[in-house]
Amino acid sequence: MKKSIYINVLGICGSPREGNSQYLLREALSAAQGVDPKKVRISEYSFKGKHFSPCIGCFKCDEKKHLGECVIKDDFQDLRDQWISSNAIIYSVPVYHLSIPGQLKCFIDRLGNTINRYYRLTSPRFLKVIGAIAQGSHFGAGQELTISFLILHSVLKNCIPVSGDGWESYLGGCGWTKNDRGRDAIKRLYEEKETDATVAINSSRSLGRRGAELALIIKNGGLQMKEFLSKDPSYRPFIEKILT
Repeated sequence: MKKSIYINVLGICGSPREGNSQYLLREALSAAQGVDPKKVRISEYSFKGKHFSPCIGCFKCDEKKHLGECVIKDDFQDLRDQWISSNAIIYSVPVYHLSIPGQLKCFIDRLGNTINRYYRLTSPRFLKVIGAIAQGSHFGAGQELTISFLILHSVLKNCIPVSGDGWESYLGGCGWTKNDRGRDAIKRLYEEKETDATVAINSSRSLGRRGAELALIIKNGGLQMKEFLSKDPSYRPFIEKILT
């Protein structure tokens, strides 16, 4: 019997609270699963209540006895494992001073410093599909800068960035709350048929859909080329993931 091909889509809400970022993320995840409920498995991770210490640059993860493990024990390890086991990742974050929240930055720093050592490879090829959603209180308040940072990180980790459909999504999903600090501001504005909120929802949905589609394409292509790719050790993380 032919093995069923499915993908894991992980949604990461980088906000330390429940609210607008989580709402947009769930719209994206719902659209991702809607591509094919039998082939797309979704999961959600929230930074709310989690603890992520900053990287201290100790380089202990480079020592053989640690095998790429961070010596700081907090919530990093759990999210690191979920990141590794996913075919596609969608970040949804609030804008904090024209960039991502500090908690997520701590995760990204430690992921970047440990993941190569985890695989004992100089430049592991993950080929995960990564998309980003950013929302803030004001219009043009750093949403695209925030998304750009996450896209650059995806390239740095040899992953594949994805956007939604134009004209509503050039880099990812963008939204703003019209200076409303309510945690349900975008939801309320969308229900009131406010134009910008509608664009935020549409861009998030198209991002989720395109991300799932691309991840399925990549996994199918990888399965067809696994013998060829196996000749290059750099593709080991990708091959291990497509075989699960």
